Amino acid sequence: MDKLKDVTKFKNIAKILYWLIFLVFFIYSFQSIMDFEGATNPRRQESFIRMLTALSKPNFVEGETSRQVAEKIWETFQIAFIATVTSAILAIPFTFFSARPTSFLGHGFNILLQPMLSVVRAVHPLIITILAIAFVGIGPTAGVLALTLFSTAMLIGSYSEYAQQQTSLHWGILFNVYFPSLAFKQLPVNILIATVLGFMGGGGIGFLLQQDLSLLNYGDASVAIMACIILIGSIDLISRAIWRKIQKNTKGISLG
Repeated sequence: MDKLKDVTKFKNIAKILYWLIFLVFFIYSFQSIMDFEGATNPRRQESFIRMLTALSKPNFVEGETSRQVAEKIWETFQIAFIATVTSAILAIPFTFFSARPTSFLGHGFNILLQPMLSVVRAVHPLIITILAIAFVGIGPTAGVLALTLFSTAMLIGSYSEYAQQQTSLHWGILFNVYFPSLAFKQLPVNILIATVLGFMGGGGIGFLLQQDLSLLNYGDASVAIMACIILIGSIDLISRAIWRKIQKNTKGISLG
């Protein structure tokens, strides 16, 4: 009994030390990184207000702007959609061999795969886009290639984690129900990433948005920003609703 009390006491002390270290590091980092002196500069405040005022007046009147935004936001959606579908398919065999390894070969495959996935996930898609542009040139193809590689690594992680947590579910249920839903949840994230990739030449709305901001065309940029918010927000809400419904409908299913 005394030994159990000592172990519990040690764990409590360790938790307190953990949170103290966490708090100290946060305060240290905040003081080292954050600098709000610029926010008190009157010229910066005036520039900030002017930008917000301009962005609050989207240029819907200009038909050419609306046409370009619609065209590029559709291209961004296509980039994200192709990358998501492709990565969802590519992630399945890797997940099958790594999520529940039951053989020596499976364990070895998993040991080799995990460091490779960590490397891919550690490299920002913007860096991958630069390499893709060098390979295929500027445009949506480079964006699709870069996003597919990154998204595949992310989905393998999501698939594997869920498969390891839900060991009672048969692979058929995972492949036909849960994995497609997890991929759909990744779609709004991929749209957001595809938007950023456009700044580097990966195609889509990002290039148009960068151009408008560089030329201080905030009214046109506001239209592009609103299009991104509407598209990403709508798909995010739909994907979450579908995921909740699937979890509710398949709750308690156990097929071995």
